[in-house]
Amino acid sequence: MAKRSRKTSAKTIERRIKEGRGRGCFSDYKPWLTIYDVPSHGVVTRIRGWKTRRLHHLFSENYELAHFYQMEWSQNVIDIREQYPLLPLEKTLFIAEKLGIKHPRDPKTQHPIVMTTDMLLTVKDNDDCRFIAHTIKPISKINKRVIEKFQIEKEYFKDLGIDWALITENEINYDLVKNVEWIHSARYIDDLNDPITYELIVKVQPRLYLELLKGEKPLAKVTLDMDIKLDLPKGTCIQIVRYLIANRYWEVDITKRILPAINPIEIGKTKILKEDGLDEYIC
Repeated sequence: MAKRSRKTSAKTIERRIKEGRGRGCFSDYKPWLTIYDVPSHGVVTRIRGWKTRRLHHLFSENYELAHFYQMEWSQNVIDIREQYPLLPLEKTLFIAEKLGIKHPRDPKTQHPIVMTTDMLLTVKDNDDCRFIAHTIKPISKINKRVIEKFQIEKEYFKDLGIDWALITENEINYDLVKNVEWIHSARYIDDLNDPITYELIVKVQPRLYLELLKGEKPLAKVTLDMDIKLDLPKGTCIQIVRYLIANRYWEVDITKRILPAINPIEIGKTKILKEDGLDEYIC
């Protein structure tokens, strides 16, 4: 798809509002900006979320996408809304004036832009839900002007009673990120390759678990040997492992890098699936 016009004007803002940008939640949310609307100096990504089952638009691989994976794994976070607009525009203009800060403007049109926060998270605490705003920025990109924009953003959310936080590379566990990236596409059975079905997972899981419990061989070697023993296409059993970890049926230390070709995998608390759809824990 071709890039859209990137110039900001009253008409483009009005059009995005009419399109429902920045409204909705979960699968119905529409980000204010998509990868087609802005230039990116990194790798832009569209990825289907676990929590929302919609495509998320992320503008940097090592920061926004990395933090997205962290939030996908977090059990407290139930919704992720990226490129969330700080509307109405008049509110951020007022805050900027109050703080004595120049409001961001389109360099081509000089029209004030609608500011966005990288992620607005819905967090569940017991029976209550609250919102948290996260702005993601590498330390090397933070300067006086960027800090001024952060001040506007922080004040905007403070007025709404929403906590705001800056996320840099110091708040990102890249071992966890790489692990979640590895399992991310295996969360749902429909996304796995044939011949994987729930029934096959039920059949294979106990044998696979017992072999991996020995801890004698790298994960990839154990799963390949199991593919051969069960006459399954190459790669089937390692996909099943990824599915079981992604759905937390197998407890592993996700904060430590999983290297299938090099290391065995340590499995903690385990949920054994059954044909009737029920399950039971074993240690």
